[in-house]
This record gives sequence, structure tokens and C-alpha cells, in this order.
Amino acid sequence: MQRLVAPASLHAFARACFSAAGVSKRDADWSATALVESDLRGISSHGVMRLPWYLRGLRTGKINPAPQFRWKRTGPVTAWLDADDAIGFVSAKEAAQYAVELERETGLGAVAVRRANHCGALFLYAEWATLYGMIGFCCVNTHPALAPPGGRRSVLGTNPLAFAAPTAHDYPLSVDLSTSAISRGAVIEHAHQGQRLPEGAAIDEDGAPTTDPHRALAGALLPMGGAKGYALALMVEVLAGVLSGAQVAREVGYMFADDGQPPGNGLFYLAVHPDRFIGQEGFVDRMGDLIAEIHGTPPASAESPVTVPGERRHREKLRRSREGIPIPDGVWDDLALLSREHGVPLPEVWAVLE
Repeated sequence: MQRLVAPASLHAFARACFSAAGVSKRDADWSATALVESDLRGISSHGVMRLPWYLRGLRTGKINPAPQFRWKRTGPVTAWLDADDAIGFVSAKEAAQYAVELERETGLGAVAVRRANHCGALFLYAEWATLYGMIGFCCVNTHPALAPPGGRRSVLGTNPLAFAAPTAHDYPLSVDLSTSAISRGAVIEHAHQGQRLPEGAAIDEDGAPTTDPHRALAGALLPMGGAKGYALALMVEVLAGVLSGAQVAREVGYMFADDGQPPGNGLFYLAVHPDRFIGQEGFVDRMGDLIAEIHGTPPASAESPVTVPGERRHREKLRRSREGIPIPDGVWDDLALLSREHGVPLPEVWAVLE
């Protein structure tokens, strides 16, 4: 069974829970936005199902509810941030905004962040630059979950990356991908729903292929595309981890463990404006031509037209904004527990689906 929940009410619920955990009003509001936006776009693996984990992180000390950001301007177009183990949504947003400001001042903005914490779905931050007509790129290194080709244990994180570019449409071109064959969040979601994993996505603790999400969590994920995904994960490890001075590889702690130890991971963000090259108008025009060419590709199935990255998420947001965000029973039970713990009313339910 699923409940279709009002997006604004779900946001208010998450914001109130974060506030009850000691997060500032501003940071609680953005953190709730990050979770609900993920649910609205259909990325439920990074939505409110993770709210209990972030609240537990705030309680155990993995997340600092009142961080003191330390910025250092390291060059004309670069900056470095020690995020003081802040909630990762805020670390990433601050990096994106500062990179945008650097770009407006100097023509390019690059920010490296240490102690960034878990940032949720990265498309939000890559798309942040497009609000200013810019191209955004963001990547983050994470707790080891990925086994290198030929290996039997994890050494790198799923190390997601995101890229977004402005278009003439009402949505940007928006790429958000994990370098693993399946994200860790999706594995957890499969476990939640009692579903098997696709073949070739994971190995168990003995290094044998598995489709059992529980055994995959005890073992390791496999890189997408074999050696190519592994190379991308390593690239992200260098940009987000080594370059920022953050923890790397097996040094990175697990965000959702109850050990009270912050993960210590890093983030890298880059913003650039088309005006520095072809110009804004020329860029958007050529993006329109590119997207039209892709849309014009004959589809393999008439029921599945060819799209560009970010387009389906945009359509899903429009639909869920009208119809409500689907919340499975297991996640609803978690929210009900948080409601009792924090004295926060449960979100408004628009409909119940059997």
C-alpha cells in the first residue's frame, strides 16, 4: 500500500523534524527541500526515506547541527571550504553558491570542500548554476561500496557526479549518476521493498555475484561499465577527496552507521558561464538544436520517446506536484515514529493506493 502525500505538507514535516534536532531554521528548510525535491523528481532512494538516518546522524554526532564554515579564497577563481561536518545538503549548496559568485566575479568558479558529509542527490547542486545561466558540475566521494574490477571488497565509494546546462526548455539538461552499476541508496530501497537487484550489479561478502540486496550491502557494488565506471569513480576520488584534503577511499566513514564518527568525505564544484565562450544566446540556441536532434531520433518503441537527461525527472515533478508523492508503507511507518518522537504532525495524505 502507498499513500499519496501533499508535497508542501511533507516539506513542512521534514523541516520541523530537522528543526527539532537542532538544525537552524534556514538549514532545516533547505535540507527538507533537498529531500522532497528528490521525491518529487522520482528519486525516492534519496528522498524522505532517508530522513530518519539524517536525524540519527544529528543525534550521534556524525552531523554537526551548528557548523562553523571556514572559507579560504585560494586564487582568483578558486576557493576551499572546511564544512565542519555540516549536514551535507547545506555544504553542497554553499559550495554551489560560492562557485557561482566566483564565476560572476572572475569568469570561472571552482570550489573544493572537505568534511562535506552526505549531500543527497547531486542534481540539485549542478542545477543550481543553471538558475544563473551557467553550467554546473559537482562530484562527491563517499564511503567505500565499490569493488574495482577483479577485486572482492570495496575500496572506492559509489562516487556520484552531476552535470547541468541551461536550455530554452523549462528544464535544464541534467545528468546525475552514480559510478556504480546501481546506487547504494537504490540497493537499500530494494531491500526495503523486498526486491531483487539486477544481474551484474553487486557481489556478496565472498566476492560471488548476487542479486540479494542484503548480501550486496554486506559485500560490494560493481562499477557501471566495468573498468570505465571504475575509472570515473577514481576520477571523482581525486577531485572530491584528494584535491580537497578530505578522507579518501577506505578512510571515508559510513554516513549511516551509528558510530558517531563523521564520514570526512569531500566535494568538488565547478561553475562556468557560456558568455565566456560562445555567448549565452548562441549556447542556448545550439543546445536547442542538440536537444531537437536527440528528440528526433526514431524511438525503438512508440510508447517510449527518446528524451534527454533531466527531462523525465522534470515531468515526474509536474505529475507528483499535482497528484502527490507516493510513500510506501515501510517509509510511512518510519515517518509515524518520527512524528511521535518529535511531536510533529504527520504529512497530509491526498489518497491511499492499495
